[in-house]
Amino acid sequence: MLAVAVLAVAAPVADAAQVTARLIYATNAPGPNGEKGLQSAEPRLAKAFGWREYQLLSQTSSSLREGGICQLDLGRKLLLRVKLLKETKPAYFMRCQLLRGEAEILQTSVSMTSGSAYFITGPEYDNGQLLISIAIR
Repeated sequence: MLAVAVLAVAAPVADAAQVTARLIYATNAPGPNGEKGLQSAEPRLAKAFGWREYQLLSQTSSSLREGGICQLDLGRKLLLRVKLLKETKPAYFMRCQLLRGEAEILQTSVSMTSGSAYFITGPEYDNGQLLISIAIR
């Protein structure tokens, strides 16, 4: 009986989508420590955004179900609030709000497929710009 209860609780979590957000610092000046963490993605990022250097500042994830909301702390006083509006695997329709503290900087809705990434061009930061990458599986 206990095994059935554990499976019943564990099964819904397995069906939840996994949302991952990354905060990326884009600049034309090389970083002081040489650590970037984005070497494989840099050519695509450079083509899309035009900066020469990209440094991963933070990465956070959360499980999310249709109708649910998660809030991801990106650091640098930035929060990403994601609401999963519709899930028709492999497609997802989400509303994303970028917040600085409690103040909304941006709100957008996006439709994306599992494994793809959506980018939000964030605020200017330290002679560069912050980028927010959102992925869902």
